[in-house]
Amino acid sequence: MKVLLVEDEKLIRMFIVEYFNKQNVYVIEASDGYEALSLLDTSFDIVLLDIMMPGIDGYEVCKLIRQKSDIPILFISALSEDENKLKGYEVGADDFISKPFTPSLLYAKCCALLKRVQASSHSLNEGIIRIDEDTHEVFVNDQLIPLSHKEYTMLVYFIENKRKILSRDQLLDHIWGYDYYGDQRIVDTYVKKLRKKLLEASSYIQTVVKIGYMFDTKRKDI
Repeated sequence: MKVLLVEDEKLIRMFIVEYFNKQNVYVIEASDGYEALSLLDTSFDIVLLDIMMPGIDGYEVCKLIRQKSDIPILFISALSEDENKLKGYEVGADDFISKPFTPSLLYAKCCALLKRVQASSHSLNEGIIRIDEDTHEVFVNDQLIPLSHKEYTMLVYFIENKRKILSRDQLLDHIWGYDYYGDQRIVDTYVKKLRKKLLEASSYIQTVVKIGYMFDTKRKDI
């Protein structure tokens, strides 16, 4: 999970970051709304957004985010009245937590929200790659990437088996079928073509020497 935490109180940011890091959650901090808007990109999974902040409040930040993204947004606020929560939902928030709170509860809310979103989504998202499974459109950093049918099938198979080593035989069987008797090198050819098309996400497909390939957004070739 990669989180954008937008909170002007440093101590609150510190205790959230400390707990989330222990859960292997990567947190990027923003101390105000303007900084948050400058940092936000497609690599984030969720935004934790304080309402009462100097300069531009959370409501306005939420509205601006919603103009270009449907990323899950969870409001953090000392404002507990129902009308404030209602306003939050009206501007596009997905959930709400009132101060004071424990970081464990906030973490649980984040996990539950992401599960709900993923259950209702028809897209695959890994790093800077987004795949619309309804239209078979592939985006890298929101740039549409044209792929052939086999390239698309290979990419989806990689993502569905992320961080697993896939042999050339496995890739051949899944993409070309069990009755394919051609040269295994066709897998390497298609991986090379796919990497080239994925631009800055090309490093996600990593070579495992003498075995095959693995899809991982963090590790390098092994």
